[in-house]
Amino acid sequence: MNATQAIDAYTKTKNKTLSEEQLGHNVVSVALNRLKTDLDILLTASDIKVRTKAFERTILTIYYLQKSLDLVKGGELAKQLFRLYEFCRLKVIECGFHNSSGSQEIKSCRDFISEIAGSWETIKKAS
Repeated sequence: MNATQAIDAYTKTKNKTLSEEQLGHNVVSVALNRLKTDLDILLTASDIKVRTKAFERTILTIYYLQKSLDLVKGGELAKQLFRLYEFCRLKVIECGFHNSSGSQEIKSCRDFISEIAGSWETIKKAS
Protein backbone atom coordinates (compact mmCIF):
# COMPACT_ATOMS: atom_id res chain seq x y z
CA MET A 1 0.00 0.00 0.00
CA ASN A 2 1.46 3.34 -0.98
CA ALA A 3 1.07 6.58 0.95
CA THR A 4 -1.85 7.85 -1.15
CA GLN A 5 -3.84 4.68 -0.62
CA ALA A 6 -3.10 4.78 3.11
CA ILE A 7 -4.24 8.40 3.36
CA ASP A 8 -7.41 7.60 1.39
CA ALA A 9 -8.18 4.64 3.65
CA TYR A 10 -7.56 6.73 6.76
CA THR A 11 -9.76 9.57 5.46
CA LYS A 12 -12.62 7.20 4.65
CA THR A 13 -12.40 5.62 8.10
CA LYS A 14 -12.22 9.01 9.80
CA ASN A 15 -15.25 10.29 7.93
CA LYS A 16 -17.26 7.23 8.98
CA THR A 17 -16.31 7.61 12.63
CA LEU A 18 -18.31 9.91 14.86
CA SER A 19 -16.41 12.75 16.41
CA GLU A 20 -16.14 12.84 20.20
CA GLU A 21 -18.61 15.71 20.27
CA GLN A 22 -21.15 13.85 18.11
CA LEU A 23 -20.71 10.75 20.24
CA GLY A 24 -21.23 12.79 23.40
CA HIS A 25 -24.40 14.32 21.96
CA ASN A 26 -25.69 10.87 21.04
CA VAL A 27 -25.00 9.45 24.50
CA VAL A 28 -26.77 12.34 26.23
CA SER A 29 -29.67 11.99 23.80
CA VAL A 30 -30.00 8.29 24.63
CA ALA A 31 -29.80 9.06 28.36
CA LEU A 32 -32.55 11.70 28.13
CA ASN A 33 -34.81 9.35 26.18
CA ARG A 34 -34.11 6.51 28.63
CA LEU A 35 -34.97 8.80 31.52
CA LYS A 36 -38.20 9.89 29.85
CA THR A 37 -39.17 6.23 29.30
CA ASP A 38 -38.34 5.26 32.89
CA LEU A 39 -40.37 8.17 34.26
CA ASP A 40 -43.30 6.97 32.13
CA ILE A 41 -42.87 3.49 33.59
CA LEU A 42 -42.86 4.90 37.13
CA LEU A 43 -46.11 6.69 36.31
CA THR A 44 -47.94 3.79 34.71
CA ALA A 45 -46.52 0.34 35.45
CA SER A 46 -48.31 -1.84 37.96
CA ASP A 47 -45.67 -4.59 38.27
CA ILE A 48 -43.44 -3.80 41.27
CA LYS A 49 -40.35 -5.40 39.68
CA VAL A 50 -40.75 -3.26 36.57
CA ARG A 51 -41.24 -0.14 38.68
CA THR A 52 -38.23 -0.97 40.87
CA LYS A 53 -35.98 -1.38 37.82
CA ALA A 54 -37.27 1.91 36.35
CA PHE A 55 -36.64 3.63 39.70
CA GLU A 56 -33.03 2.41 39.78
CA ARG A 57 -32.38 3.39 36.16
CA THR A 58 -33.96 6.81 36.74
CA ILE A 59 -31.62 7.60 39.62
CA LEU A 60 -28.56 6.35 37.72
CA THR A 61 -29.49 8.23 34.55
CA ILE A 62 -30.05 11.47 36.42
CA TYR A 63 -26.66 11.01 38.09
CA TYR A 64 -25.06 10.45 34.66
CA LEU A 65 -26.74 13.56 33.22
CA GLN A 66 -25.57 15.65 36.17
CA LYS A 67 -22.01 14.36 35.84
CA SER A 68 -22.00 15.10 32.10
CA LEU A 69 -22.54 18.82 32.68
CA ASP A 70 -19.55 21.14 32.55
CA LEU A 71 -20.52 23.62 35.25
CA VAL A 72 -17.58 25.90 34.46
CA LYS A 73 -17.86 26.12 30.67
CA GLY A 74 -21.62 25.56 30.59
CA GLY A 75 -22.37 28.70 32.54
CA GLU A 76 -25.85 29.44 33.82
CA LEU A 77 -27.53 26.90 31.53
CA ALA A 78 -25.50 24.03 32.96
CA LYS A 79 -26.27 25.19 36.50
CA GLN A 80 -30.00 25.38 35.76
CA LEU A 81 -29.97 21.93 34.17
CA PHE A 82 -28.15 20.55 37.21
CA ARG A 83 -30.85 22.06 39.46
CA LEU A 84 -33.63 20.63 37.33
CA TYR A 85 -32.06 17.16 37.33
CA GLU A 86 -31.60 17.42 41.09
CA PHE A 87 -35.24 18.43 41.54
CA CYS A 88 -36.32 15.39 39.54
CA ARG A 89 -33.96 13.11 41.46
CA LEU A 90 -35.34 14.32 44.78
CA LYS A 91 -38.96 13.95 43.64
CA VAL A 92 -38.34 10.43 42.38
CA ILE A 93 -36.70 9.47 45.66
CA GLU A 94 -39.46 11.18 47.63
CA CYS A 95 -42.18 9.29 45.75
CA GLY A 96 -40.21 6.06 45.56
CA PHE A 97 -41.38 3.26 43.33
CA HIS A 98 -44.45 2.59 45.49
CA ASN A 99 -46.03 6.07 45.37
CA SER A 100 -45.00 7.35 41.94
CA SER A 101 -47.96 5.93 40.01
CA GLY A 102 -49.91 8.90 38.68
CA SER A 103 -47.84 11.35 40.74
CA GLN A 104 -48.17 14.94 39.53
CA GLU A 105 -44.57 15.61 40.56
CA ILE A 106 -43.28 12.68 38.47
CA LYS A 107 -45.43 13.91 35.56
CA SER A 108 -43.83 17.34 35.90
CA CYS A 109 -40.36 15.75 35.86
CA ARG A 110 -41.26 13.73 32.77
CA ASP A 111 -42.51 16.90 31.06
CA PHE A 112 -39.31 18.79 31.95
CA ILE A 113 -37.16 15.95 30.64
CA SER A 114 -39.25 15.74 27.45
CA GLU A 115 -38.65 19.43 26.80
CA ILE A 116 -34.92 19.05 27.40
CA ALA A 117 -34.78 15.98 25.13
CA GLY A 118 -36.57 17.91 22.37
CA SER A 119 -34.23 20.86 22.72
CA TRP A 120 -31.23 18.55 22.77
CA GLU A 121 -32.35 16.97 19.48
CA THR A 122 -32.68 20.42 17.92
CA ILE A 123 -29.17 21.35 19.06
CA LYS A 124 -27.80 18.04 17.83
CA LYS A 125 -29.30 18.54 14.35
CA ALA A 126 -27.96 22.10 14.15
CA SER A 127 -24.37 21.10 14.89
